[in-house]
Parts: sequence; C-alpha cells; structure tokens
Amino acid sequence: MKVFPGDIGTATGIVADVRARVLDSNGDAIPRLYTCGNDMNSIMGGHYPAGGITLGPAMTFGFIAANELINSEVADDGSGSR
Repeated sequence: MKVFPGDIGTATGIVADVRARVLDSNGDAIPRLYTCGNDMNSIMGGHYPAGGITLGPAMTFGFIAANELINSEVADDGSGSR
C-alpha cells in the first residue's frame, strides 16, 4: 500500500464500491470485507474541502455496510429470519 501525505483527513485509501465492499486490485469485491470512514477512499475525489466533511460519508457507508452484512447473513442462513 502506498502512503501519501495529507493535511487532515484521508484523501486516498481503501477502494470500495457503492455497497461499501472493499475492491481488490482487479476491481472485484472481496467477499465479506467492507470499509467506511477515514480508511475508505475519499468520495471527495482526493480532496478535503472542510473539517468534518468525512462524517457524512462515514455514517452513510457504515449504514450501507451493516445492511450488506445483515442481508448476507439472512441469505447464508436460508431461514429468512433476522
């Protein structure tokens, strides 16, 4: 993993898709591996426009990742119960 200097928040990080799934070097989702927050590649395109700007995406992608995990558990269980 390459490390780049930044001023406050993460400008680049773990690459993910819109479902918060971590992508490998080929762009394929790694099963059951999710990311959000400052570890995730910035949705701001590598910029950090203002303090606190990462809070919204962190909560949104955390919510998405949690839903993905819940839904995958239901699918794996086969019972349909949560």
